[in-house]
Amino acid sequence: MSTTMKHYACSALTAALALVLPLAAAAQQVKELNLNSVPPDLVQAQPAGEQRSTSVDLGEDIQAGEQGAASQARPATVAPAQRAAQAARRQAAGAGEVRRVSRPAGAGAERAVFQREPVRVQLSVGKERLITLPAPAGLNLPTDMDQVARIETIGSTIYVTPLVAFTPIRIVAELIDTGQLVPFDFVAAAGDKLPELEVSVLDPQVGAATAAGDEAKKDEPQSADMVQLTRHAARQLYAPRRLAWATPGVNQVAVATDPVPRLIRGLNADIVPLGQWKSGPLYVTAVRVTNRSSMPVEIPLEQVRGRWVAATAQHGRIGAAGTDTDTTAVYLVCDRSFESCLQ
Repeated sequence: MSTTMKHYACSALTAALALVLPLAAAAQQVKELNLNSVPPDLVQAQPAGEQRSTSVDLGEDIQAGEQGAASQARPATVAPAQRAAQAARRQAAGAGEVRRVSRPAGAGAERAVFQREPVRVQLSVGKERLITLPAPAGLNLPTDMDQVARIETIGSTIYVTPLVAFTPIRIVAELIDTGQLVPFDFVAAAGDKLPELEVSVLDPQVGAATAAGDEAKKDEPQSADMVQLTRHAARQLYAPRRLAWATPGVNQVAVATDPVPRLIRGLNADIVPLGQWKSGPLYVTAVRVTNRSSMPVEIPLEQVRGRWVAATAQHGRIGAAGTDTDTTAVYLVCDRSFESCLQ
């Protein structure tokens, strides 16, 4: 290579190095960026008190997250105003809102008159019940009765404490003074303590109750008939509090509020006793009936199970389940308590 060509090659190499060296120096000077180095007009102001998350989950579906947040913000239950409006509509319809009556603080004795049919005696497991006869009596018991109940007789009173639940068991009492036989059907189930049962025996020759029964009737005030009893029960459930006055001679007695789903044959409904009242020898029980089917139904009172003197429905027809008219009350009148008249 000639001297002239070497001179030009060296000059080109020197020029290239002069361009590369400044770029390399600039590449080594890395400056950290922050908001202070950004022009003010490019920075969006952050609202006071709000903090933006500095981490982003790349697997998160933003739209789904917004929908989830919206669903959490919506109340899961009906708002109080809407709930009050629904209750008002049900009350206006007359069949929707059935008031539950309070249970009485105490209950008087239950009375039954034996004529020909066995006296049904409802018992609560583990709770003693007293049965008073018009005279001292002896009992004819099954040989294995002590395995299901503890029974003692003192004078004219029978003390019965069921140990387990059992279906009807026939017990026959024999009055010592007259030799009169009085059959009982004892039935035991779980429940509250039941009041004393006073049993009178009808004398077939004179057609009147025994002296014990007559004395009990003298102590009672004037009794209400089945119509007055039914009206009293309906007033306690549907009338405003200021109009739900008491009826002379009518007293509230305890009743088990366990559901009785098969009380009305062929009716798909929730059936629950609400309250029971007594006047003289008659009892009336108010039962709430709520339709469970998707169609309106008629209340078939002729299909009510039990031994009732009268049955009355507040509304003869109730609406489909979930409507404002799907609930009503049925009033059952009997000469015994509700549990004793069920069959």
